Amino acid sequence: MNNPVIKKISAIVIGIVIFVVLVFGYFAVFGTRAADFEPRDMIVSNIEKNSVRTTWATGVDTQGVVEYGTTPTALNFFAPEATKTKTHTIDLTLLSPNTTYYFDVRVGDTKYDNGGVPWTFTTKGAESSVVAPTTAPTQPASQQPTPFQKLQIPDGTEGCTETDCTKIKEKLGKGCSTQDYFLCLKKTTPTP
Repeated sequence: MNNPVIKKISAIVIGIVIFVVLVFGYFAVFGTRAADFEPRDMIVSNIEKNSVRTTWATGVDTQGVVEYGTTPTALNFFAPEATKTKTHTIDLTLLSPNTTYYFDVRVGDTKYDNGGVPWTFTTKGAESSVVAPTTAPTQPASQQPTPFQKLQIPDGTEGCTETDCTKIKEKLGKGCSTQDYFLCLKKTTPTP
């Protein structure tokens, strides 16, 4: 083993092995970024009087818990996921009709709360059926307001007047809603 060529080749092989071990070790420990755990594309759908469906995505397989309640400071109810996944769906049930709920998502020890403003939804009212009008409407049906046009923001503001998606995101819960933000994103995203 006194041959200098064998010593050089051995040192190079040992150096390469150490480098490979260090690279794999680094990615095993630090390979997942915190942003990969953060919920994105949050959607609340199937809104009924006693239930809703929440869906979101993460960059890596995670197992989340939706924490929800009727005030943003008291999220006392929990709905955990059964398995780890990148596409998440949790149904929230046993809700009260015509009630606004606030929620966040917890992954491990980290709480994701929409940048400090919990996501919200309002369940449908308890009315049993829709009653047809007994007289003809004064406006043509095409001009009748939709339920979305009747929506009033409870804090008394006149709605979201921003057109910049970044500014809308900053004003979430302060005159702008997540719906305003998603509509803005939809307008700026080209369709194929």
